[in-house]
Formats: sequence, structure tokens, C-alpha cells
Amino acid sequence: MKINEYNRYRTGAYLLIGFAPLLILAALLMDPQGYLQSPFLMLSATCFIGGIFLFALGGGDSVDARLASRLSMQGIPALGNIILDLGGNGAAIFLPPESDDGRVVQFIPIRLDCRPSQGDGGGFTHHSGSVGTLGPPLAGPILDDLKRDNDLILPHEYSLLMGTIREVCEDLLSVADRLEVRKEGDTVTFDLHNYLLLSGCTSRREASPASCTLCPCSICSLIACMISEGLRCEVSLNQVVLDETVRSPSMRIQYTLAKGAELPD
Repeated sequence: MKINEYNRYRTGAYLLIGFAPLLILAALLMDPQGYLQSPFLMLSATCFIGGIFLFALGGGDSVDARLASRLSMQGIPALGNIILDLGGNGAAIFLPPESDDGRVVQFIPIRLDCRPSQGDGGGFTHHSGSVGTLGPPLAGPILDDLKRDNDLILPHEYSLLMGTIREVCEDLLSVADRLEVRKEGDTVTFDLHNYLLLSGCTSRREASPASCTLCPCSICSLIACMISEGLRCEVSLNQVVLDETVRSPSMRIQYTLAKGAELPD
């Protein structure tokens, strides 16, 4: 990666981090009654986390793997607590763009008994019979940067898309030495060998075991976004398994694709 490309990553990171407090200020000024403050706070956290992640992986000098993993997790526990306070329950669902120039959005279901009693809905929405929050996924800014700076194109064919995801993880972001993909029915499993950010994931899992599916972090979110946009289908994160005992520490991510997605036999 050239120096000017590093600078673009750094500039993008600064812009995202700087935009986060502006969103909080906008929420306070434009919505003093607090009906829409929760979605604004989630959007602000998304910008902050995306900026930190780009800063960690886009620096000109090499970054210690453990430090990079910790930086990539900054803000995610706070966002997870916000979602839990809203009654978040179950796995987040990634919804495909509604148009060619649209973006993937993330639906997080909540428990009905935790829904605030606000007449206008309080910023909540419905999807497939569930009530929840709708907002940008954590990996949204990363995916946008990959498209802009690396001319990333997401194929609509399953085999080509899996090759693109492998290239992003192994080469463009270099978060894993090797990525393996397996499909069984509507379930797709990814094994990231020698995963760079594993220690940060481990600390997060120790603090909140269910948080990975409720609020997927940057890489889990990025892969889900690429699948959802590429195959034009809904994607949910089933399971994350971390293994630090082997010689090459690995992370296994299992996704469920909505029925109707065009998958090979």
C-alpha cells in the first residue's frame, strides 16, 4: 500500500471520528424530547468505531496485532450496552440494499416488553413480525472505503463472491493468513486462520458471550454486509467460535442466509 493510500485511510478515520460527536449534538438539538436519540447514538457509535478500525489497520507503520485488536473493539461494548438497554434480543439481521446505489442496513430485534411506550414508535421499526432498531452496520464505513479506494466490486455469483471475501480478508485488510469457506444448506461457515484481531474478540466474549450475534463487530459485520449486498439476501450471524489453543489461532463465523438466496448445491 502506498503512502498516499495510507493518508486516505487516516483522513477517512479522522472524518468518521470527528463526525460522531456532531451526530450526538444533532440528536440533542433536533430532538430534545428524546424520541430519536437512540438511533442517532447508534449511528454516532458506528462512525466512531469505523474510524478507529480504519486508523488501526490503515496506519503507515506496522501496528502490534494485540493493540490493533483492542483498537478495533473500542466503542463496541458501549454500543452493545445501548442495544441491551433498548431490549436487544437475538441475532442481528443484515438487510440487502433496496436499490443499486443503496447500502446494507442492520435490523436488531428487541423484546416487546422492553419497547418504550411512545406514541410515534420512538425510532423503532418492524421486520418480519419483529420490532427492533434499524441502522447502519458497524462495517458500513469500511465497505464504502474498500469500494472507493480499492475498486471493490461484489459479484452476485456465490463462488465469485466467496473469492472476493477471501481476497479482502487475506490481502486487502490482512486480518487472516488464510480463509476457508464451507456451505451446508442455507448456512455458510468461514474459518479465519491466524486471525489478527483474535485477542480483542476474546476479551469481548468474556465480558458478554451473547454480544457477537447481537452486535457483530467490524469483521463479522463486514463479511455479512458483503454477502447480503452481493447475493441480495438477508443474513444473520448464527455463531462465533474462537480457538486460541492451536498453533494458528482462528475464528469460525457461521451465517444463515435467508431462503431464496441463489446458492450452489
